[in-house]
Amino acid sequence: MLIRPAAALPAQRWRDRPPRKEAGVVLMIALIILVALTIGGLALVRSGDTTNLISGNLAFQQSATHAAEMGTEDALRTFLETQPYTVLYADRAGNGYTASTPPGVWNAAGNTAGNPASWDTYWSTVIDPAPRAIPVAAKSCGHGGGRVCTLPTDNTTGNTVSYTIQRLCATTGDPADPATGCASSSDRYAPCHKTQCLPIPLSTQYYYRITSRVAGPRNTISYVQSIVAISK
Repeated sequence: MLIRPAAALPAQRWRDRPPRKEAGVVLMIALIILVALTIGGLALVRSGDTTNLISGNLAFQQSATHAAEMGTEDALRTFLETQPYTVLYADRAGNGYTASTPPGVWNAAGNTAGNPASWDTYWSTVIDPAPRAIPVAAKSCGHGGGRVCTLPTDNTTGNTVSYTIQRLCATTGDPADPATGCASSSDRYAPCHKTQCLPIPLSTQYYYRITSRVAGPRNTISYVQSIVAISK
């Protein structure tokens, strides 16, 4: 028995069949995912840059704060601990020293204030109206009519330290005179033995405020104040 083979479809029929229409849904989803990943990557990079910037600024601020100790040490070592006590009765702008800090409002004429509202404005107007150009090569005091000493710029950190010394008194003069209104410690101590107390006079200590201003990289400005007590 002979089996007749099935007739093959003409090749022309396959060629004439129209192509299937592609909807493109997969392509749209892929593009959306790609855009989302791109935005996420950019946000991650931006976040990393911001974190690095903040960390750098904090490091510069910390470095400036530590550098302020140089101003305090220099004020003590080169002036407060070496001058005769009577020298401290009057202003000495050439040493960055003011013998009084009367309460009130500072002004451009040079009147000082005990607690100015803005130290940056007070500093640039009264303490150091004509600052040295940075970097500073050598220490100088009283430059430009100011009441400040500026130390050489630290080439490693880029910090420039300036400081001023103010005696916490209402007026100039002998701090033992009540009229000067100087802040002082207790000058008498009374030790007791059983029922008897014997007052023993001690040397009176008067207070001085050292304000250090540090100018560092990235326009970093830091103010650090120290209160020291010196016996008459």
